[in-house]
Amino acid sequence: MGVAPATIAKWKKREEVKDRSSRPKKIDTAIPLTLYPMIEMLRKDWFCDMDRIWLALRKTVLPQLSRSSVYRHLVRTGLADRKALYPYAKKKIGKFRKYPPGFIHIDIFYLPRIDGNRRYLYVGIDRATRILAIQAYENQDGPTSARFLSYCRKFYPFRVKRILTDNGAAFTNTFYKGGKAQKVHPFDQACELTRIRHILTKIKHPWTNGLAERTGGLIKEATVYRQHYDSTGEMDSALYGFERYFNQHRPYKAMGGKTPVELAQEWFVKYPKSFSREPEFLYAMS
Repeated sequence: MGVAPATIAKWKKREEVKDRSSRPKKIDTAIPLTLYPMIEMLRKDWFCDMDRIWLALRKTVLPQLSRSSVYRHLVRTGLADRKALYPYAKKKIGKFRKYPPGFIHIDIFYLPRIDGNRRYLYVGIDRATRILAIQAYENQDGPTSARFLSYCRKFYPFRVKRILTDNGAAFTNTFYKGGKAQKVHPFDQACELTRIRHILTKIKHPWTNGLAERTGGLIKEATVYRQHYDSTGEMDSALYGFERYFNQHRPYKAMGGKTPVELAQEWFVKYPKSFSREPEFLYAMS
């Protein structure tokens, strides 16, 4: 049967037939047991890196100590990740206040140059339904932002009531360096004409618009970070293809695993008067 006589003799002496661990009863390590508390103290209390611990012990206590021995002990004791040991105060993660459809987060992202020309991706995402709207433009300025706002009003199947942006020059001149701006910003003017409330993020608090920032990063990871494009047509095809996939097929984990169109359909059943058309016909305009 391919079993050695010594193995059978060992089995006959046992009272049970279950397999036992092949781990040695006594494990010899290169580090004496008396040094374990010292290594753990240097790591947990002094936050020393592995090389500093290794050199300190080798010069003072154990000249033959190897670096790999220190590393293995840190792994065994769960102290390999030094950053995880720092007593950082956990930052409280806030949640967005709930709003009905019509609260759009907008941000701008750079696109890779093609033939030396720079373009910009405008990203808008609704807080309630997570419906995504994107457009690629050659500029990022006030008129272009107003143009994207006009596109959003046509694209979304409900009335846009609020817009959240950062404090960049493409969206506002509230923080104009020369003092109070003399002219109304084109984007603010477009919001006023359409009775849309324009909300700005708090200064030096970019995470306030984290929904748009994370979505923009997700778009780039699925397209321009993954594939090289030889023309703007190829890039646009990938970007707008991802937009359709995101809205119609991608389940949103934070929203119960439903797609943005499914979420919009639920809102449509509750508040049909807030919609200009049914969400299932989201791309009827294109």
